Amino acid sequence: MKLLARKPLLLAFLLAFPLWIALGNLIVAASAALLLAFLIAMCHALYTLKQSAGNSAEQAHHHDD
Repeated sequence: MKLLARKPLLLAFLLAFPLWIALGNLIVAASAALLLAFLIAMCHALYTLKQSAGNSAEQAHHHDD
């Protein structure tokens, strides 16, 4: 899943087909897949940044002791 979160166009391509079947319209499915894929990628990037910021703050706290 991490690989797909880092590559939103690949994720959008994979999401487009099930959404096409569910929605019955390729244009709407492709648009929704792109929006979902970039939302997932943004959330993954924010999670990664939060984790790295927490780790660097924790390391700085240990260096002060």
